Amino acid sequence: MSKFLERLDPEFRDIITAEGPYIYDILRADVPGARAALATLFAQMTADLPEYEGQKDAYHMPGLDDDPDVAVIEYRARDVLYPDCAIIWLHGGGYVMGSADDFSAQSYSSLAPVVSVDYRMAPEDRAPAAARDVCAVIERLAENRNPRKIILAGPSAGGGLAASAALLNRDRGGPEIAFQLLIYPMLDDRHDTESGHMDLPPSTWNRETSLHAWSLYAEEDGASPYAAAARATDLSGLPPAFIMCGDLDLFLDEDIMYASRLRSSGVPVELAIYPGAPHGYNGFAPQAAVSKRANASIRMALEHALS
Repeated sequence: MSKFLERLDPEFRDIITAEGPYIYDILRADVPGARAALATLFAQMTADLPEYEGQKDAYHMPGLDDDPDVAVIEYRARDVLYPDCAIIWLHGGGYVMGSADDFSAQSYSSLAPVVSVDYRMAPEDRAPAAARDVCAVIERLAENRNPRKIILAGPSAGGGLAASAALLNRDRGGPEIAFQLLIYPMLDDRHDTESGHMDLPPSTWNRETSLHAWSLYAEEDGASPYAAAARATDLSGLPPAFIMCGDLDLFLDEDIMYASRLRSSGVPVELAIYPGAPHGYNGFAPQAAVSKRANASIRMALEHALS
């Protein structure tokens, strides 16, 4: 048995050891095929969930400068605690997969309206296109909502994009935003850490898959901080952050280092590491005990930031 499986929380074992074909293997050869496979998986995962009872509106916002308009989906529960605030939700998918029609975004819409962004993805659009899309949404929302109550949030690539968009927003002199919620964020295109070389099974997001995704997404002349936030040399003046990761995640060490660098730069940061948890664990197995603890901590962090 590998060290990974020895340390893996037993509640994830059946999913992690399931036989392929695996979406991440497909991704390395066929991005459209991987997108279709991921969409099918999400449809299967949500098939038995109750229909969303809140308001769901799809619309466009103007892009920055000459950029194209940005498509978003806004989720608003029937009873919203902080209606003048906004959670800008950025879906995961390695910067190459996923969409704004994300069931994960709905779960926080009782706290504040959630604006889920269909940001531009690779390989059609390289960085910093996605970060510019997010900054456009920040600026438009700040015109009619409390800018100090706007939160950037997302898992995996969505967390990495939240971090890089926070940097671009700061450097553009954009609106002051309240918080960045970074759920196992994909921050560093190098993965030159101990966890970045972890021997991970093909059913999880692993080094080979991640480096391929970065090769499609980062700028051709080298990743900037607006692609890979870990590349930034100055982290001062950024919003407070909550960073969460499992200890069997490729991104573990880069997430810990980013949290440490934020703290050293004077940015308030909370870091949560969950043992036995692989990448994406609280999404694909939300009923696991460790997932429940993690999801409760995410909600508490959002409530604290909004209140």
